[in-house]
Amino acid sequence: MKKAIIYVFSGTGNTRLLAERFKAYLTDYDTTIHDIRMENRAYTPFPLPEGFDLIGFGHPVHGFNAPKVMDDFCKLLPGVESKKAFMFKCSGEGLHFNAYASQRIIRILEKKGYQFATDRHFVMPYNMIFRHTPEMVKSEYLYADALVRLNAAQLQSGYCENVHKSRLAAWFVPLIRIEWIYAQVQGPSMRVDMKKCVKCQKCVKSCPLGNIRFDGKRFRFGTNCALCVCCSFGCPTKAISIGLLNGWRVNGSYKIQQTAADPAVPFPAFGEDLRGLRRWLFYKYYRTADAELLQAGISVLNR
Repeated sequence: MKKAIIYVFSGTGNTRLLAERFKAYLTDYDTTIHDIRMENRAYTPFPLPEGFDLIGFGHPVHGFNAPKVMDDFCKLLPGVESKKAFMFKCSGEGLHFNAYASQRIIRILEKKGYQFATDRHFVMPYNMIFRHTPEMVKSEYLYADALVRLNAAQLQSGYCENVHKSRLAAWFVPLIRIEWIYAQVQGPSMRVDMKKCVKCQKCVKSCPLGNIRFDGKRFRFGTNCALCVCCSFGCPTKAISIGLLNGWRVNGSYKIQQTAADPAVPFPAFGEDLRGLRRWLFYKYYRTADAELLQAGISVLNR
């Protein structure tokens, strides 16, 4: 049986969940998922790509870009000889600029011999800015699941698309890469309210970059931060302040698959009645998804 590997960086778990769906639908492959993590500013050991027939890369979108940790990891990967690859990423809204988030790392990897067949963007619940409703979460997951199913079928059929987006159209994306610098400043500005903290150290254990330390009395946040907000999102007592961005803080698991399976939660959430900001953020993305899935004969509800 052919083998696939998916290298995935995920903070609050959305991208990891998509990787698991790819693993489920890539039925022609024995698929391994490797979580990109760091300890003491070094990447934890990872499987080398040489022994795999298909190589996937997944990351969240931070300010219309891939996180710096993903960029650095791709630079670290060894070169290969014409290996088939695919890219996927997720964000909390369907804006077109998100489609360009992987362009830099695709160029890095192509120079190393990775040949990309597809590059896809999926909408998943926000871990910052505002909390998505259960109705939104259900729609986002069911659509993402169906679109992953479509993408996996395409990859297994030999389908290839042009993954090179117009650099002129993407002029805005590199400007927002300043977030990479801001993340290093943001890290040390995070604070823990010790009156609320129960010292479970969930934030320390879950930080994918090993950026949080607890000395028994206080928590210390280093400069190796990706702004994934895994720490504040998962804090059981909402004790963590994320500095200047604290007004955008979202806390607590969405229980995505459980919510999607709940028949009491209405579906769909992104229909023709969308208005105002939500129409701008989601309407075009979901109508495009409807057309793609209809053409492929895939039903969102038929899982």
